[in-house]
Amino acid sequence: MLKKLLLSAVFGLGVAAAPGLASAQVNLTFASWQFQEPGNADWWNAVIDAFEEENPDISIEEIYIPFADYLPQMTIRFASGRAPAVMQLNEQLFGSFAAQGWLAPLDDRIEGTDIATDWAAPQKALTWDGATRGVLLSNNAYQFFYNKDMLAEAGLPVPDSWESFKATAAEMTDRDAGIFGLSAVTTEHPTAVEDVHRYAIWAGTNLIEDGQYNLTSPEVIDAMNAYRETVGENAPLGNNSSVARQLFIDGKTSMLIDGPWVWSWLERATPEMRPKLVMGRLPFDPQLAPGGLIMNISEGLDEEVEDAAWKFIAFANSEEWQREYLLTTGQPPGRAENVLTAEDEEAHPNLAIASASALDAVPLFPKEQPIQTNFTEYSSILMEAALRLLSTNDPTEDIMADAQVQLERAIPLD
Repeated sequence: MLKKLLLSAVFGLGVAAAPGLASAQVNLTFASWQFQEPGNADWWNAVIDAFEEENPDISIEEIYIPFADYLPQMTIRFASGRAPAVMQLNEQLFGSFAAQGWLAPLDDRIEGTDIATDWAAPQKALTWDGATRGVLLSNNAYQFFYNKDMLAEAGLPVPDSWESFKATAAEMTDRDAGIFGLSAVTTEHPTAVEDVHRYAIWAGTNLIEDGQYNLTSPEVIDAMNAYRETVGENAPLGNNSSVARQLFIDGKTSMLIDGPWVWSWLERATPEMRPKLVMGRLPFDPQLAPGGLIMNISEGLDEEVEDAAWKFIAFANSEEWQREYLLTTGQPPGRAENVLTAEDEEAHPNLAIASASALDAVPLFPKEQPIQTNFTEYSSILMEAALRLLSTNDPTEDIMADAQVQLERAIPLD
């Protein structure tokens, strides 16, 4: 669609009227990294087209920023008075933006809508300084992928607990034959930070307890030893998420824990391999949500533009478009209810599994505001710890003690 480009003084937006017309058209700038991603881009284009058709007095101007550049580029835009009216964030970026005062409060607009009553648990965490400052668009939970033929040929059942998952990973590994029990990220990558958190949580502990760092507790040390053994000894080393997924669909690894979007990878497998690959709910609790996507409005907009921005967010999060979001992108929406019809579930069983998991999921990452504000630094410190666990012989106790000292110095929680 041809987008009308308007000059604006502040927030990269404007209101323009053609000569002789009584009403003006509101131009909303909308920033996202997804405008060139298959699936996501298809959904956004459909939403924007439908919204503009229903609201001819409002136009959407897309601002595409690659995800790798999103935080620095958005920081520059806010600092120079060119912030978008509407923006997409993920939960990990939320605190960085909210702490700067860049996100408008939305409670008055959310009150009385189904967002206030029918949204998934992570919506409640989108508060800052006593106000809600975002709307949860998607709510992904991890899924369990396994090669049923590999397990059957080894005489092993599908794991049904955290302990049996770890044991199966070890039993399936034959390094000399180039076969591994597990696909996992084993290089510098955000998923390594997710692994540190989920290995702790699935062991019944956490990196934060009673508002304090807990990295040196015996329970966390045991959990990190399990991470070190399960991933370090049973997954190929030096792989990012793309390579880990490819090894799984090639039949080189027997299990993978990843997001529901990996279903599209399964569909790329060879005709011989595809029937062997299964996606299911994680066979152990809690179900975990690594962080969904959020829609936000910039602070400081004039009333007419903010009204238009909210109208767009409400439209995108309507039940109709949330269902289309799940069908088009394969990612569960923010609603704490099933948006699929019976026909949808029969045609897309993977979406039914992903949706059910997301409804039960709890947030993976801590919600302490100092961590949310400095999530990039927090992740960097834990990334270093994860890589040391996988690539060195340093004692686990020393690695986690070093990480705790760094976190307490860089991001105090008191």
